[in-house]
Amino acid sequence: MTVPQTPSPSDRSDADDVEQHACQKCDAQPGSPCRSRGGAVASAYHTRRCTMVPRLKKALRVPTPADRGPGRPWRPGTPPPAPLDPDLPSADIRIGYARCSTLGQELHSQLDALSKHGIPRDKIFSEKISTRVRVRPRFEEALRTAREVKAHAPHCRVIFTVYEMKRLGRDAARRGARCGVPIGGRVV
Repeated sequence: MTVPQTPSPSDRSDADDVEQHACQKCDAQPGSPCRSRGGAVASAYHTRRCTMVPRLKKALRVPTPADRGPGRPWRPGTPPPAPLDPDLPSADIRIGYARCSTLGQELHSQLDALSKHGIPRDKIFSEKISTRVRVRPRFEEALRTAREVKAHAPHCRVIFTVYEMKRLGRDAARRGARCGVPIGGRVV
């Protein structure tokens, strides 16, 4: 029978040390990250909680680790993902999106610009639809593809690329926050 090993002090992260204590501000229990007012995982631990760790008393910010999932509700007991092998090759995976508002407008210039930046045509999603339409099928498909790629290749960066930010629409940041994919990507 093997005895489980506890991490040595050098293997412990700032987050591990902070999470040993309950947070007085958001009532997060030991072992879980701080929460925002809406109940989602906060992007950084509250300062009051950091002051309980002597070596972090003067730290202005201790970010929440990626495995805790800022922007998503925390589910206690969820094991963190295994650490990535540093020797694993990583690459940027680009997903393109092109849109115009009316059927009379053309998409060729956007598609050509995205292709020139190394995005294969099968990874460019395009549609002719107004930004006033609440559901844009190809946009949603592009975001779904980005999530799937990230789930299968967590060691790679997924870059959502558009010709101009206005191609995403007026509420792009809100849409991205709602679906869990950072929007902003790269403008070509």
